Amino acid sequence: MDTIIQVLIAAMCLFIVWRIYKVLKANPELLSKENMSKSFTTMGVLALILIGGIALMVMLLKAAS
Repeated sequence: MDTIIQVLIAAMCLFIVWRIYKVLKANPELLSKENMSKSFTTMGVLALILIGGIALMVMLLKAAS
């Protein structure tokens, strides 16, 4: 990879980490136990729906061929 691209990627990563730090500094309740529990529950349900949808698509593709 070109050196300039590596430098730009490193700069973008540092900027993203800095923004996350600033957001968490301004809103420390974002990482509270209650909010994390709600987020993991929501992500779990969405993951199950996604897995089910993909399984359905695979079954439909196998039945069509």
